[in-house]
Amino acid sequence: MTVKRGFVDIDEGQVHYRHKGAEEDVPLVMMHPGPTSSHAIVPLIERLGEKRRVLAPDLLGMGDSAAPAHEKADMSYFADAALRTVDALGIETFDLWGSMTGAHCAIEMAIAQPTRVRRLYVEMLLDYDEEMEKALQQGHAPKITLDQIGSQFNLLWHLARDQHLFFPWFTRDAAHARNGGLPSANQLHEKTVELLKACRTYHTALNAALHHKSGERIAKVTVPVIGPEWFQNYLPSATARGDFCVGPSTSPAAQIDKSAAEILRHLG
Repeated sequence: MTVKRGFVDIDEGQVHYRHKGAEEDVPLVMMHPGPTSSHAIVPLIERLGEKRRVLAPDLLGMGDSAAPAHEKADMSYFADAALRTVDALGIETFDLWGSMTGAHCAIEMAIAQPTRVRRLYVEMLLDYDEEMEKALQQGHAPKITLDQIGSQFNLLWHLARDQHLFFPWFTRDAAHARNGGLPSANQLHEKTVELLKACRTYHTALNAALHHKSGERIAKVTVPVIGPEWFQNYLPSATARGDFCVGPSTSPAAQIDKSAAEILRHLG
């Protein structure tokens, strides 16, 4: 069975989602990392959908989903929109997965409606120090201005590519270089296309995530949590996950397989 695509209506407009698996199963709702869309996690959806029903919406303002209602929305707004998306799909109870921007959203979803979320699994989320947090807030998700010379194409290509070369991506020097190399040309092209589709609005959810106090908020979650080991500093009952995959759409198949196995070990 291939990964399928669909749209569902909420107040802001249409939300795009990817899905796979038998409809009678309790679903696993997957909230993708920024700055692109559920396209970024297709390899995981493919694997997990063999064992679970998987639903992966694009966050508002990203991918093929409608724009958020206002530009200064916080993460609780994006969580509410995601929950309304789940409502529109006719789902009551579900397991919840999130990574990076999607993890921030998933944390707020679990806080808002704990009786619906059976378990929260966080693939990847970093606990930044104050200096890095401020740097990311200032430069990680610039608002894109369209012009008649197409400068947005160049900027978004570099955003897609340079995330693999530097951290933060906009600090291009030896001290911030990463050693993982680049994904394939095709993978970079697809990532850039996802950014271009949502170039007017991608920054809204990303900036909401960068201002989200994830440590303080994970401490408020009452459902079972599986995630990075540092969660236990804020929520001692959290279970530390093992193998993980930072970027499924650009990671080696072996790493994606390990990540999928670890998710299924905890979520079945």
